[in-house]
Amino acid sequence: QVQTDVGVDTKHQTLQGVAFPIAKEAIQALEKLKNKKLNYVQLASIKYFNYFLIQIDMKNETIILANTLHTELKDLPKRIPKDAARYHFFLYKHAHEGDYLESIVFIYSMPGYTCSIRERMLYSSCKSPLLEIVERQLWMQIIRKIEIDNGDELTADFLYEEVHPKQHAHKQSFAKPKGPAGKRGIRRLIRGPAETETPSD
Repeated sequence: QVQTDVGVDTKHQTLQGVAFPIAKEAIQALEKLKNKKLNYVQLASIKYFNYFLIQIDMKNETIILANTLHTELKDLPKRIPKDAARYHFFLYKHAHEGDYLESIVFIYSMPGYTCSIRERMLYSSCKSPLLEIVERQLWMQIIRKIEIDNGDELTADFLYEEVHPKQHAHKQSFAKPKGPAGKRGIRRLIRGPAETETPSD
């Protein structure tokens, strides 16, 4: 049986979604990443089945540790499953304007419609509570939160531009006309627990 540490014993509803227990091994790996003893942590959701009811027992859903392999930037796309959702924490080592930086990036990978609707809903609902625990209880500073559907997107240029967006590109994004019904399209950046969107005029 998986040991749990941070989280709740059973699911509970929050404003952000549904929170499940996080396995002790996952918490320990995240602590090591924060202290730069690891450079990559992958988390997954494990399901325990209630064989008497022949259905998934949501109360025993747990977020577990899936992978802590040392991962270079060029190998990061290989860590993204093509048939399952995952949460990834990557220690991004790079140079910016002459400074050497080590920044933690959160990546939420959801490979389109190859996942079941239930899995898509589960990972989407657990994302914000997980980040709230990591940032507010483990005190991990996450420099960027990214959502992808394909590991091939994680090129060196893509990651660098996400962590250090160009100023002129940032200004352009506000100059684009609104789409139908005032929508600007899907945003790829994930909002933190405390962030809210200011309504447009």
